[in-house]
Amino acid sequence: MDQWLNDGVKGGASWPREETKVNFGGHELILRPATKNTEQSIHVNLRNISIVDAMTLVNRFLSVLSWCDDQPMENHGGWAGNPMPVSVPRETRMVGSSIAFPFGRELEENSKARLALALFREGQTVNSISFQFLSYFKILNIFWNDRYVNGKNDIIEGIRQTLPNITDEQAQKRLTEIKDMEADVSAYLYQSGRWAVAHAYADPIIDPDDTSDLRRLSQDLWIIKAIAEYLIVSELRISRSIIG
Repeated sequence: MDQWLNDGVKGGASWPREETKVNFGGHELILRPATKNTEQSIHVNLRNISIVDAMTLVNRFLSVLSWCDDQPMENHGGWAGNPMPVSVPRETRMVGSSIAFPFGRELEENSKARLALALFREGQTVNSISFQFLSYFKILNIFWNDRYVNGKNDIIEGIRQTLPNITDEQAQKRLTEIKDMEADVSAYLYQSGRWAVAHAYADPIIDPDDTSDLRRLSQDLWIIKAIAEYLIVSELRISRSIIG
């Protein structure tokens, strides 16, 4: 007997305007557009997959869309058990819309690639500048160990080697500003960014109530996001095309 998982989806990435079936990770997903009374939604038949694995598969799919369109895509959950797909009732509205939906991507086989896309989508959707920064920074940690060896930190050195490859206009503008204030840009991004977000014992510390802290971090965010995107494309070879 068929049992369907019905999950509501919010976000601005491309989404079909008509009910569409796509194959992803060896399973068929049904995508439904938002209507006056329903959210855009995604549906998975649980006949050959557990509900936990189906939820994970939905998240993986949304991470691909988030990466391809550089837009937040949130799985707002739903329920399971219906003998056929059931649309998710409307809440608030943030949807993507596309007449054509030529989806041709496959589930990434590399576990690091899957993790990188998951962290990227988390960074796109989390409602906190501090944790958004940390999500993108964790992508860097996939490639470089966060430890000091002979006085050098792998992540700081990795940032230093990658910065010349960053072409994003906003990131370059912020880099110019930092160079006028800091002798070591890479160390600054690590200590005043990643370290300050993750710790609250000793300076530097990010105070979530301090607007000046958040303003600075939001500007530095352009650089960390650009580095994360560069690594995903150049090191993991993940295309940003929804076609494949």
